[in-house]
Amino acid sequence: MISLPVLLGLIGFSTLLLFLCTVVMLGLYLARRLRPTRVETRLAEYPFVSILVPFYNEPEPSFLRTLEAIEAADYPGRLEVILIDDGSSNSTPTMLTEWLRCTRDKHYVLVTLEKNGGAKGLALDAALPRLSPDSDVVTVIDSDTVIMPHALRIAVEELYSSPTHAAACGLIVPDGRDTSWLHRLQFYEHVGALAIIRYVQSRVGMVNVVAGAFSLHKTSVIRELGGWGEWLVEDISWTWRALAHGYTIGYAPEAIAYTVCPSTLFGLFRQRRRWARGRLESFRVAWGISWSNTVKMLPWWLLWAQSALLPTLLLSIAGAWIYRSPLLLDLAFANWLLMAVLNGVACVQARDRLQLRWFDIVLVSIYNTCIDTLLLPANLIGLFDEITGHRKSWLTR
Repeated sequence: MISLPVLLGLIGFSTLLLFLCTVVMLGLYLARRLRPTRVETRLAEYPFVSILVPFYNEPEPSFLRTLEAIEAADYPGRLEVILIDDGSSNSTPTMLTEWLRCTRDKHYVLVTLEKNGGAKGLALDAALPRLSPDSDVVTVIDSDTVIMPHALRIAVEELYSSPTHAAACGLIVPDGRDTSWLHRLQFYEHVGALAIIRYVQSRVGMVNVVAGAFSLHKTSVIRELGGWGEWLVEDISWTWRALAHGYTIGYAPEAIAYTVCPSTLFGLFRQRRRWARGRLESFRVAWGISWSNTVKMLPWWLLWAQSALLPTLLLSIAGAWIYRSPLLLDLAFANWLLMAVLNGVACVQARDRLQLRWFDIVLVSIYNTCIDTLLLPANLIGLFDEITGHRKSWLTR
């Protein structure tokens, strides 16, 4: 059992970090209100973007939506789209062949892998030799993800807003929020405090997860650091490797992409078990490169660990029935309240973009408390998998 001083330290630290995030958000809000309206920033010349879309037995309807969204992207620069068939055995490749026979606005290249490699990162690495020599940006879009028409342009502008940015990502929104309670849980999780914390991280160049469903990377940095194939959770580990090398990461909340999320509890459990293991894997990767840069990212890792492994709801119960510590209960309540404030701010900021309703501001904190508690076993097992070196293959495909 975790001792009371350890619990007080963990909850106290994460509460302090959440308080600082709240202060930063308030400062940014006041700064925006006080300064004159800014003119939208456009690049003088937009870079050549290579879009990689790996797919493996993707259902035809969702894949078609992904392709049509890429075709409708209003990006003003040059584009190439590399579609990577990772050994599919269903009818999707046939559908894709028919789709490509029609005249398209974008330039498409099909890369076919004879055998499924078992991991998305391996498929992405296999396509890197097919990049155009002129490629400036590599964008990864999952085969079940739909980007909004302006998303690619906005994300590229964010990527080039700083010379130290190695990558950038947009706001990933789970699709079908009203389909089931499980979809609603995941929707509120992604658009709530996680989005606000990522925005705060972006202001200091410390975004620690570039969502793999829609992410952008400077091609020069990929050629310097390498691709994704060596890890279980390629997006998290690549991000931490870039941060360990001294790069920064950008985030563009206006660049919205809708993605298909797990529709069963087992599927969600499996996904989060893999993500939890990937977070520890990424920490090890970064530590082996630069312990000093990794220490700078440690507070964000600990914030995730506290939320994922010690949900404040459970801590409140533990404090009331086991330790009978008023201080622990006060810290747990303050932690939950600060997270609720950040959840509310996130919903207010995204209200127009995501067509949120007034009661979403209330429900987001309730649902996020539930999902933290629900996924506790998956997070614990995922960390145990990495610590014990459990085989990775079954968690991929």
